[in-house]
Amino acid sequence: MNVAASFSLQMRSIFALILRRIRTKYATSRAGYIWAIVEPICWVFILKFAIQDKAAGLPPVGTSYEVFFATGVIIARTWRTVAQSTSGVLLRRKRMLPGLQRLDAAYATWILEMATGGVAMVVVLAGMALFGFETRPAHLLTCLAAFGATALYTFGFSLMLALVMTLAPGLRHFQHIIMLALFITSGFSMLIDRVPPRIREILLWNPLLHCIEWFREGFYPGYVCASLSLSYLFGVTICFILIGLAGERALRHKLRPA
Repeated sequence: MNVAASFSLQMRSIFALILRRIRTKYATSRAGYIWAIVEPICWVFILKFAIQDKAAGLPPVGTSYEVFFATGVIIARTWRTVAQSTSGVLLRRKRMLPGLQRLDAAYATWILEMATGGVAMVVVLAGMALFGFETRPAHLLTCLAAFGATALYTFGFSLMLALVMTLAPGLRHFQHIIMLALFITSGFSMLIDRVPPRIREILLWNPLLHCIEWFREGFYPGYVCASLSLSYLFGVTICFILIGLAGERALRHKLRPA
């Protein structure tokens, strides 16, 4: 089988797995889609009442705390959900259907969950616009590029997470703690340039923070993040993907059902 035929077969397999996941996860219950919209809204209002009351005037950028929080928390929430689901597929010791690879299932999960996160972003911002908030992005292409970079980084992170958990199974007990720490330090409730320098140097190691800052650069007119490093973001993403794919290939036998 030549490369083109092999690629076409893999694409058909991934598409079939996406349809299968939609039927099994969302066909009988819409809770997954609803929660993808409800959770970020809850975060927005929790942050609004927790932070706005302690701050005077306008948010760090823009004219609305609600929109400011939404532009960060939806990105962070999508990363967390997709990474957990995709790495979970790779770690699950479940027999695959004949002709299908575990990595194909990971691709399908990643694509579907990222699409769900994108739809949630559009629905939440459109809903806020109906209530009078200014939610039109200043540079749509930049926002799309930032969301695409988030998707690639999330996939690379999922591969690395699965690889680390395979090599050190004991760390699975700390997986949720690690994910929560990265989620909280992603900068969804602040602007990194306004953080004290010593704390900023630590937070900037989190690639997710760069995804959020890049998205906000595209969303808000005139906003420029001096601390944003696209070279760091893409460097980490490429390294994670290459190492993760190589590790999945090398350790594939460890994930086979007993």
